[in-house]
Amino acid sequence: MRRTYSYNEAVTILGGREHPVIAAMDKLLGGALLAGSLGLWTVLDLFDAKPDFVRLSNDLLTKLSARRRGVSRHTRTQQLHAAHAVLVMTAFFEAYEEQRFAVKLTPQDRELVASYNPWELELPLPSVDRSHEENLALLSRLYGDLADHLLRGVTGLASWDALDDTGQERLRAALGRTAKRAAERYRELLGQFAAEYPEIRFWVAVEDGRATRKALARLEDVLRDTTTDLTPDVRLTELAGVYRGALRRPLVKPAEVPGDVRIPALAEAYVDPRFQVVADVDRAWAPSLLAAWDDVPVRDDLYAYLAGHLTSPRAVSAPLLVLGDPGSGKSVFTEMLAARLPASDFAVVRVELRCAPAGCTLEEQIEHGLRTLLHEQVSWAEFCRTTGGALPVVALDGFDELLQATGVNQTRYLTTIAAFQQRLEDMGRPAVFVVTSRMSVCAGLELPGDTHVVRLMPFDDGQVRAWLDVWNAANRPLPAETVLRYPDLASQPLLLLMLALYDAVDSTFQRDHLRLSRAQLYGRLLARFAEREVTKTAADRSGADLAEDVEFELDRLSVVALAMFNRGVQWVAEHDVTADLAQLLGVDSPQRMKGTRTPLSAGETVLGRFFFVQRTESIREDRTTLRTYEFLHATFGEYLVARFVWNRLTELRRMDEARPKRKVMTDDTELYSVLSFAALTSSKPVLDFLKELAAGSDRDGLFALVAQQLYWRDRSRTSRGTYLPHLLTDSVRDAKYSLNLVVLALVLRGKCYSDELALEVDDWRRLTLFWKSRLPSNEWAGVVLWLWVERDAERHFSVCLNRRERELQAEWLLMAEPYVTLDEVAMTLRDAVTPLASEHGIQVTAALVALMATPVDKCLPALQRLHEADGGGEVFRREFYLRLGTGGNDTELVRLFGLPDVIDDIGVVVEGLLRFHERGGDRALLTFYLSGLSVAGLRPDLLTRARRAAETLGVQLKW
Repeated sequence: MRRTYSYNEAVTILGGREHPVIAAMDKLLGGALLAGSLGLWTVLDLFDAKPDFVRLSNDLLTKLSARRRGVSRHTRTQQLHAAHAVLVMTAFFEAYEEQRFAVKLTPQDRELVASYNPWELELPLPSVDRSHEENLALLSRLYGDLADHLLRGVTGLASWDALDDTGQERLRAALGRTAKRAAERYRELLGQFAAEYPEIRFWVAVEDGRATRKALARLEDVLRDTTTDLTPDVRLTELAGVYRGALRRPLVKPAEVPGDVRIPALAEAYVDPRFQVVADVDRAWAPSLLAAWDDVPVRDDLYAYLAGHLTSPRAVSAPLLVLGDPGSGKSVFTEMLAARLPASDFAVVRVELRCAPAGCTLEEQIEHGLRTLLHEQVSWAEFCRTTGGALPVVALDGFDELLQATGVNQTRYLTTIAAFQQRLEDMGRPAVFVVTSRMSVCAGLELPGDTHVVRLMPFDDGQVRAWLDVWNAANRPLPAETVLRYPDLASQPLLLLMLALYDAVDSTFQRDHLRLSRAQLYGRLLARFAEREVTKTAADRSGADLAEDVEFELDRLSVVALAMFNRGVQWVAEHDVTADLAQLLGVDSPQRMKGTRTPLSAGETVLGRFFFVQRTESIREDRTTLRTYEFLHATFGEYLVARFVWNRLTELRRMDEARPKRKVMTDDTELYSVLSFAALTSSKPVLDFLKELAAGSDRDGLFALVAQQLYWRDRSRTSRGTYLPHLLTDSVRDAKYSLNLVVLALVLRGKCYSDELALEVDDWRRLTLFWKSRLPSNEWAGVVLWLWVERDAERHFSVCLNRRERELQAEWLLMAEPYVTLDEVAMTLRDAVTPLASEHGIQVTAALVALMATPVDKCLPALQRLHEADGGGEVFRREFYLRLGTGGNDTELVRLFGLPDVIDDIGVVVEGLLRFHERGGDRALLTFYLSGLSVAGLRPDLLTRARRAAETLGVQLKW
């Protein structure tokens, strides 16, 4: 579907010659309308003698309502699109007619203005991603342009020359009033039109005043008001039944919760999310970056946005991409959307991409979804042909899960969908596509030009309270104030449910939350769910046995988290978890017995037990099942990593206490295995959890142990363990392990001096440079941003953990690094350039330093570097004029850069120009620039020189 229509195209779509009103209009214009020859000369003649044209345009809009029932959803959208184009032009020429001024055209005049044809302009269409005011501003600009074109046409006529000054001014004013009045008339006509067609309100982003309802019920209400009254076929009725059934489904399976807890149904508990939306995206925009959304307003009218988008022409030209964090409700959103769209107008196909066969085409993914839903093989083409006028809406849920299950990069996935939509539209079978994904996997994803990108926002306080109102109506009340103390959990729907389930057993959360650290809360929360899983078996356990089993269950979960952390990924494959469990905990997968089914692997066993561990699977063509897993919220994994590290450290402490005196040190192979693959400084939450776990522990004893391991770091290892999440050289592992030992020492002590770490200044320099040489750049950046090192007169130096928020920018890493490595020369240079860098940034500072060290006769490359540096404009201009006429190649300087704009310090500019003049510079150029400069307030010596130059050049100076 075209994004915009002209007036001529619109009237053709609305009925052409068959429509009685259009036929009457065409007859009135002598056949010019449908012949496409309605030019400006006809317009100017028209409103002098034929105001009936305006009346007929209004009749066309009024009689459109007689055809709004019994047509397909796509046809209705086309009609509304075309009707809006007619409305836009009708408003303008009604306003034109109200001015009642006559313009007479001679035959020569008609030839002069015939080239301009406003009836063929592509007229703007309101967009649901813009506010009502922005849409009106767009129309106002159009009307201003139309009035300007008419004025230019009129001023070239013979009748214009016949007018006196007063008459000409009156005509100008009348055309000016036309643009303003057209915008007013457009609003009036639009209000009348929206009364007949409710979706128009949502195209222009106007709240409909409907009583507040939730769970996207208002979307259903709105779309039922706009229904085309088509009867859905059997398949659509069956699909609607499946989708409506999801509304009655409890949020989690009853078997996963205590018996006396009532779980609300989806329709009861679903809270419409807040969201942001961006349209007309360009290639440079990166939706995966949080900073890209900083200036995008947050909205809370999701139903209105969806009503406007799904009934707009743009919906069938590019996919709608819905982004969110894990646990933010992306999948539930598609379920709600499918349940709320009327089957008479929308044929919804919801496809879970995590379950689609790997490597299949887009069309095959849709057909797999249809087979899953309808339990029969249905081709996409057959489905489209039997929708009976309902517009197909394909919801592809979990693009990120498709990526992680297949391991194949698909940066052109949305482009492929847009091309598929175009082919469908060309065939007369248009379709809407909605794709959901996690934000973090969208880096590099190509976005078609018409794509709308929606980001689902975390819950705010009001939404948390709304959700708890539903929960508390059926269960023991959980106060919102208690929950809101933990925004990381409360702001995500699934994690909020976890808190509610945890508290529902015995109100432990409410009773203890004031004295719980975040780490303690996470520990109890996960232990409660682990205990439920352990006690599902009928084994007779003592209290000690139960505690041991729960601890082991949490250890297995921790290995899952460590598998992600040490591999630097957000999800992990089942086979990797199975291997890690065997290497770290000695948990082997059971062997298959003859005559039995293949037993679950160790990875499947642990990962399939918790609903907050999300599984994604895909089936290859060879029927191999690929499974990957991730936590619904990254914080679970971060806590479990900290927990596992802390447990290994405390276990090593117990071993050290039991160490025979004849042994110099305790075997730290297990701790080395865990801490030699990823730097702890790469995750702030992990460090925060470690600090909380350290509270109340034997800090001094643990610190002494860590310092001891650091002291012996360079010894030859007899074993590096069997744990190998990925291959690294021994030197890289040694670097990461020694770094993590320093970090653990700082977690335990807060601030450490050189003697406590048994490191002299030279030892520290060698150690930090060793880290820099062996760590990946991103991990070294984390070290620079976290470690704060200071020289100390008595104890050489101190080091602590102190994240420098200001220096998070990549360009400041170079400035901060000398303070970590204690590089005296670099520190001195840093101190020297810090004032410049603070004012101008690193790039400009580096260019300035290079320029200052360059003789004036060789300064062109350095000036060029300053000219190209971001933010260096004002600095460059000043340095240019400071060097102009000082002995360099002025001719080449001016040839390359011209004479830049002036700066605030006009004296620098004038003095540079005078030096240029005195050295025989370009007279014409100097004359032009000096004549435009004000010399008021110059130093007396400069003023004298300026007067002398002005006399020579024949320039009148400004005072």
